[in-house]
Amino acid sequence: MKHKIHGWHIYLVVTFVLLGILISTQIQTQSRLMSDLSMQSTSDLSIMLKNLTDKRWLLTEELEEAEQNLLTYQNDYSSDTALISSVENELNRLQMISGTSAVKGPGISITVDGYMLATDLVVVINELWAAGAEAVTINDCRITATSGISYVDTMEKTYLTCDGTVIQEPYEIRALGNSSILEKSLTMPGGIADSLSLYQVYLNIELQDELTLASQPSQLRLRYGRVPEKN
Repeated sequence: MKHKIHGWHIYLVVTFVLLGILISTQIQTQSRLMSDLSMQSTSDLSIMLKNLTDKRWLLTEELEEAEQNLLTYQNDYSSDTALISSVENELNRLQMISGTSAVKGPGISITVDGYMLATDLVVVINELWAAGAEAVTINDCRITATSGISYVDTMEKTYLTCDGTVIQEPYEIRALGNSSILEKSLTMPGGIADSLSLYQVYLNIELQDELTLASQPSQLRLRYGRVPEKN
């Protein structure tokens, strides 16, 4: 039966191979020095002794560091299952942030009553982000870092668009997060809700125990941006 090779096994082998090379080098150096000790002065011998002592302490510190790293590695990733679970959790978090997966949780739903401008929508969304919203949609359009709110003209009327898709009235904005904080960020005296009401635009807010927000239908393909290499 084949045994699985864990990451920490490889780390341990490499560590002790390097230590073996260092120790072997030190022994050879000491052997050459011992053969010539009779030809060295007292001051030279003192310097050599100090150098050897320093090297010994360096090797000791490296060994202790290697053992500590190995212990930390074993504690953090005691099994392949724990490592895979950690990677999956991080992947799910990134997918939620990028909008490539549907998400659910508590939050608020906002139904807009009145004619809202694109700039009004942007202000409301920015207010929700600032209040700690973790995901936002307008109707079925998932808002991400690359989303754009604009207009499109037709023979009938001018429509609002989200990422190039027409948003039909009534507009419904949904946001995941602390529902109480999200609501207060919009309804505070002199806030966005009061400002919009001056133009006969009203935000009907409902607190929700659980909302499900759709994913972004397609992901932006990056043509120019890239992650810089780490030194």
